Amino acid sequence: MAERRINVDFPSPDAASQVGLLHKEIVGKTMIYKLSEAVEEGDGANFVMVLKQQSEENKLRLSDVFDKVTIAGDSLLHVAADLGKEMIVGRICDLFPLLLIRRNVRGDTPLHVAARSKKYETVKLILSQYATKQSTYDEMKDKKITRETNECGNTPLHEAVYSGDVDVVKDIFDQDKAVVHCLNKSKRSPLCLAVVNGNEQILELLLQIPLPADQPLSQCRLSSPLHTAIQHQKRVMIQAIIEIRPELVYLRDEDGNTPLHYAVDIGYVDGFRILFKNSLLNKLDQTALERNKKGHLPVHLACKRGCVEMVKEFFEPGSGWPINPYVLLNQKGQNILHIAAKNGRDNVVEYLLGNCNTGHLHINQKDYDGNTPLHLASKNLFQQVISLITEDKRTDLNLTNEDGLTAGDISKTFEHPMLRGREILSMELSKGAGVPVNHMLHSQRQPQPEKDTSDFQRKSLSEKDTREAFLIVAALLMTVSFAAGFTVPGGVYSSDDPNPKIRGTAVFAV
Repeated sequence: MAERRINVDFPSPDAASQVGLLHKEIVGKTMIYKLSEAVEEGDGANFVMVLKQQSEENKLRLSDVFDKVTIAGDSLLHVAADLGKEMIVGRICDLFPLLLIRRNVRGDTPLHVAARSKKYETVKLILSQYATKQSTYDEMKDKKITRETNECGNTPLHEAVYSGDVDVVKDIFDQDKAVVHCLNKSKRSPLCLAVVNGNEQILELLLQIPLPADQPLSQCRLSSPLHTAIQHQKRVMIQAIIEIRPELVYLRDEDGNTPLHYAVDIGYVDGFRILFKNSLLNKLDQTALERNKKGHLPVHLACKRGCVEMVKEFFEPGSGWPINPYVLLNQKGQNILHIAAKNGRDNVVEYLLGNCNTGHLHINQKDYDGNTPLHLASKNLFQQVISLITEDKRTDLNLTNEDGLTAGDISKTFEHPMLRGREILSMELSKGAGVPVNHMLHSQRQPQPEKDTSDFQRKSLSEKDTREAFLIVAALLMTVSFAAGFTVPGGVYSSDDPNPKIRGTAVFAV
């Protein structure tokens, strides 16, 4: 039934132009209960009559009536939008259109509320009303209602994606497509939120818009949809993204990692295989040969993290990888065996030594400091790695680095009280394998182990070493505490003091 329009005169209607953004101070602005009831009923004609009645009874101007809010700071338009009362929304927009940009205590406009509540028809009506009235009011001329953000930095499209309603998302998206790349305070765009929520239909809709060429996304993992899909291990999302927007494989995070780097770094094998296969099949995708900020290729990270399954992909005959991984050195001139050895990844070292592509040149290759993989394993006292390399007949045990040290010399001269047990074992392994040792170096001090960002380095202390260290520290603390308990503040007078009455007494005694 068509709604009958009622002409009502309100006190001081010109006061409507005095509205501004709603602040959190809502004391004294409590919404009139009968108006709230009228909104819930949803009858537009009745709402207008109640509005006139309350305005007259309370002797309020129109602006004062519409300034009334709930305890959450919701205006009448917020309440109507949340309930999906299109007739009431239309009436309020006609009578007081500036409520379209009014905010509650969360910073939500009525469009935010309608989007969150999945009120498709209400969202459509608010967008239509705003488009009609925007040019009439100065407060609205420079504002895009689709770009308004709440306290969390969310636009209405963010809220629509959170809700998962495809129709609401599509309506806002059709009104302002560029908002798909707007970031909230958590650095998430609506596109990334669609990935997190796993809504493939919404994702495919939002992927229609390419990245803005003049405003590229910042190097942030949270703002990259492909990094987000990998982080949350959304296999279907990854495939959809690279099919629709293949250029997104080149987005980088704060560490300069491409999505392929990131998949390796977190050990997500399925994601790695999808991206690696795409790199092999797509000639334009060269991410497998891209370096991050530290100069690491994806294969370097695979060795560093000990991901044997990923390392195998670069060696398997049917993988299609055209380059021998050993020629891909890092910024220190180290090959993949160097990287695995210095990070203590014995599983990777064992695989590489047993691979037919590994020759004696690779095993004995020196980095820019003259260190072989065995040197690096000895420097970090990784016994299992030392054992694997020294047992390989292709290993040259007599090679020295730029400091003239063999791997055995490094184990001998390395001094670290917490790692003494590992040092002795490393020495025994080297000696048993026939690694020459210069005994004149026993008093020299070897530099500290080469630092790496791998988590393994932080786990280098054995349980026994750690327990002994804690016992030593505990003993020292008990000694200090015991001494402090028997020490008199200020000390005592000497037994030779001229005054015999105060000899041996506390200086601060009262």
